[in-house]
Amino acid sequence: MVDKMKHACPLPFNHMAVRPDGQIFPCCIFRWDDVPEDLNIYHKDPFNHPYMKKLRQDMIQDKPVAGCSHCYDREKNNASSFRLEAWDEQEEYGTTSLSQEQDPILRYIDLSISNTCNNKCRMCVPALSTHWYSDAKKLGLEIPKGIIRNPFIENTDFSTLNYIKLLGGEPLMEQDVLIKILKQCNLENLTVHLITNATLRPNEELFDLFSKCKQVKVTLSIDAYGELNDFLRKGSNWKTTFKNLLWFLDIFPKASVHSVLSIYNINKAKEFVYFCNQLKQDCQKYFLIDGPDYMMPRHLPEQVKPKILESLEDIESFEVYEKELGKKGDFNIFLEQDKIMNNLRNEHWKDANPDLHNLVKEYII
Repeated sequence: MVDKMKHACPLPFNHMAVRPDGQIFPCCIFRWDDVPEDLNIYHKDPFNHPYMKKLRQDMIQDKPVAGCSHCYDREKNNASSFRLEAWDEQEEYGTTSLSQEQDPILRYIDLSISNTCNNKCRMCVPALSTHWYSDAKKLGLEIPKGIIRNPFIENTDFSTLNYIKLLGGEPLMEQDVLIKILKQCNLENLTVHLITNATLRPNEELFDLFSKCKQVKVTLSIDAYGELNDFLRKGSNWKTTFKNLLWFLDIFPKASVHSVLSIYNINKAKEFVYFCNQLKQDCQKYFLIDGPDYMMPRHLPEQVKPKILESLEDIESFEVYEKELGKKGDFNIFLEQDKIMNNLRNEHWKDANPDLHNLVKEYII
């Protein structure tokens, strides 16, 4: 089917991604600017919203969809994509082949319980972390309310699910809500995918529910080790994170590390891959940051980029990072926003990544 379908994806027929601000997307990497504002948790039937119905028709006809550009771009660079993964893992996700005759059923949900979080990662925003609120106020940014008690969670029948992806904020700060959701599900047929920053562990009751599930995958969001971790994932402590990292890798066979590659850690990519492989072979994967803009690696000085590219050799999806570094950036854009954040938090990344600072210091005005 995949060979014949160049643009289509089965996810809109069985899947939704719910974000902390209440917005709903056809999937977690669907481009936000293509989605109508009323496709949200307050719609009477978001899964059958007119936009979702139109999207399914486009998929049946194998039409390219603007919101799917992330997957198309990865495939053009010979990298794997969420679209291809959805085709390959239909049995696991509950996604089905495209059909006009088969009624769509919610089998797979990507669910952000709330924006409650104990970290304020450098790349994050208040919409995804309550811990960001203090900085947001100083920056004059709008501060949303969390949606811990939202009508979607209260009114949705989760019993049809066979795959649920849990993220936040930090989902392990919402363990009572997770327990309530899982108790609705047929655990023997349910795969749980937990995305966590590795600062917390599941409590006894949640762990017991996990143990009854068909499968539990754990993705640990860690971008570096040591001081660089504490800088990028502000609020975390590497000593605690490392202990929890070892615990999750030991307890859950499907545990892995998900790392965001940005201007702050790109020179340390291969080093962190090696670090993770010492703990568990092939457990770590990088993904290129998609915002905020100033953290994109393209803004590195042009003279530094060849050295960075050389350090990235043999990294999976090298072509993606090569393309990113091939784009024209502006180091001053990085410096201006970085200075604001450094002053706000009374910190500087040169202490956490001195090797990068040595590469770029002559270009800092």
